[in-house]
Amino acid sequence: MGMLYEISASPSPGLVSPVSCGAHDDMDYFTFLRSTSAIAYAMYLCAQIGLDEDGDILTKLRAVGIEAETRMLAVTGHINTQKGLLFLAGIICGAAGQCLKHGQPVDRHNVALRCSRIGADLIDKELKTVQEKAADQAGISHGERQYLRYGVTGIRGEVARGLPSVINTGLPLYEEALAAGLSVPEALVQSLMGLMKVAEDTTVLHRCGMNGLKRLQKSAVKFFTLGGMKTQAGKRYLRSLDALFTKHRMSPGGAADLLAATVMIYQLEKDFS
Repeated sequence: MGMLYEISASPSPGLVSPVSCGAHDDMDYFTFLRSTSAIAYAMYLCAQIGLDEDGDILTKLRAVGIEAETRMLAVTGHINTQKGLLFLAGIICGAAGQCLKHGQPVDRHNVALRCSRIGADLIDKELKTVQEKAADQAGISHGERQYLRYGVTGIRGEVARGLPSVINTGLPLYEEALAAGLSVPEALVQSLMGLMKVAEDTTVLHRCGMNGLKRLQKSAVKFFTLGGMKTQAGKRYLRSLDALFTKHRMSPGGAADLLAATVMIYQLEKDFS
């Protein structure tokens, strides 16, 4: 559900949506529908791993993720649409399975804690050793390159720290927007813009550097200063941002992944806690 809600959010500056390809010229809304259809099954497998295992859960989750990534690339023509989300969502599902296994409510606090336990070594054993991989000329990911260049931990840091952007920003904004009478699409955008304001978005860093990330965050701050989705001024400004982000090829894919995680945890609480 989170995957489909995220891609359906609009206006979503720089991102693919039902009405825009954003800053992308190699994918559209239907690319994401195919991608989501190809990887959704993996979420059930990751939840089952959480239910069954207590050992090295991350290694088992990654094995599922690697297979699902192969399926994703097969249906998208080798376009990376949701690799980061596959990693994040798989860990959340594994964490939810762990909550059920240990008789805990599947709420945001327990899921976040379980995520941090599953990803406890992501920074020390992966990012802090990436210099050695680079020295050996081994292949490194975009996120690893941004760690080397800027010291940001990206989605790995979010997981290891217990999803602070989701718990402290994404979920409260989403719930507050719904309680204020905004529609689900409006609440999604409100949450997305809040996540843009706080997240270390390695997709933006890769495309636009640190100046681009700062520009993204300042734009999100201004959006809320204008009232966000609660005001016409906020909505007008949002539409102008889509054109601006598209022009500068600024695609906040990291914030989009965190929005999907926000919706996932929101729905898990409703269904299981």
